[in-house]
Amino acid sequence: MDLAEKSEKLQLLLDDDPGKAIDEALKLSGNINVDLLQASIFVDAGAMIKNFDVVSKGVEIYRDAIGRFQDNSELKYNLANGLHSLALCTNYINFSWYYDTENYRLEARQYFYIAANDSEASIDVRSQSYTNLGNLLWSSYRWVEAYDFYTLALTENPKNGVASSGALKMLRYALGQELGDYELIVEEIEHLASHVNKNLESIYSYSGDYGVKGIVDEVKDIPCNEKADLTIEGDEYEEFVISNNLTLSPTIHSHSHESKYWDTINISSVTSSIDSGSAVPEIFAMINLLKSDYILARQLFFSASNRLFSETGSYNDTLDYACFGVNESALALAQRSALDILDKVAVATLSYLEVGGAKRTSFKEAWFKKRKEKDDKEEFKPKILQEIENGNTALLALTEVSRDLSNKSGYLFEKQASRNSSTHRFTVLHDFGEIPTSQTGCLEHFNYEIFFRESLRTLKLARSSIIYFVQMVLIREKKLSEHSNGIVMPLTVPSHEEIRGFDE
Repeated sequence: MDLAEKSEKLQLLLDDDPGKAIDEALKLSGNINVDLLQASIFVDAGAMIKNFDVVSKGVEIYRDAIGRFQDNSELKYNLANGLHSLALCTNYINFSWYYDTENYRLEARQYFYIAANDSEASIDVRSQSYTNLGNLLWSSYRWVEAYDFYTLALTENPKNGVASSGALKMLRYALGQELGDYELIVEEIEHLASHVNKNLESIYSYSGDYGVKGIVDEVKDIPCNEKADLTIEGDEYEEFVISNNLTLSPTIHSHSHESKYWDTINISSVTSSIDSGSAVPEIFAMINLLKSDYILARQLFFSASNRLFSETGSYNDTLDYACFGVNESALALAQRSALDILDKVAVATLSYLEVGGAKRTSFKEAWFKKRKEKDDKEEFKPKILQEIENGNTALLALTEVSRDLSNKSGYLFEKQASRNSSTHRFTVLHDFGEIPTSQTGCLEHFNYEIFFRESLRTLKLARSSIIYFVQMVLIREKKLSEHSNGIVMPLTVPSHEEIRGFDE
């Protein structure tokens, strides 16, 4: 029996009897291709029956293969699937699951991201990698980022029904959290349900019979409607914001709208004691500034990428295809400004939760106790841990974003490195040729297109974090109101635009 026949036989067994598929795979031996077939069965079948040891065997085979073929993104995609399966095979007893699976999930996110962004990888591998990265992010309630990656998966493969079902699930979650515009969310959900039903073949090829059944069951009660043709009646900037889903709202993307105020996500109310007086709580000023800082970073990115800043300087050419000028500097500043927002999110969160040291904290350090020894495991500060264990999933999402930024194995780590570069050293962008290495270490060289793409995604990350922050407050305030005793009096915070007369 040749390899193709063995593979077909095992795949048929996989859905019907995963245990038997594992037994048959254990009998295989031969070259690297046979090893990889064995690994795929160990990971897929082991995950189906939640056998941690079997999945571990598959993971080790993939690690060994990557050691021999380091540039193969498909192997990295498969290893990421195995690592994610190890996390899912770990018993979920309580919040400790996130501690126990942290390293598996951190490494899996990194490998999915690498495979998704490899131009040499196939369309299917890139689309599946974005999809599975979305699934992995959702496991720690990072639903805004997950939605963005499902969207990218559909950009790579417009027939990816698994990705559209994932995006649908994220919007249903937003609906349940009372975030965003109800009618727009419902309209998008119905469009995505229609896409799922039209692309069952792609779901089968990605997930098999088991995947098709689960996804179809999720959408069976949803009316299927086609999305109306989109016409954005606005300028180029508005078109850029909407098409890239950069508004501070979970649902305004790909829709025209009537209001000139697009960025509508907000905090409606917070609990305050009578002793605090009549002053508006500081958190309202904080969310205002988080929003305005983000909007400025977004405008800066758009203007820089479209070269809208007037140039008055003349520069020396360094003969290495480097790009110099105010627009390049503005692009680096936009990326840095977007990441600076994360530190302010951390300050606002600690201030709101009344955790000490808020004004001196950073997004990297805000959530964790100081470690006595370098190799000690990170532990949450008591109030952070208590709030997460009380069910504040949005706070959990923020802490997990922090891990990806601060850990060298995190898929967002390079963003932190490039921010440090543009803050303390010199960022040089190149639009052609090989990217040089600085002899002194004082210059950081980047490919322009890659830097542009990552800066856009940094904007999306800042947007996600602001939404998580608002959601974190909403979750906590709802719980506080449910458990409050005594008289509760509302304090209405007026519209800044109305007070200032901006709309007259």
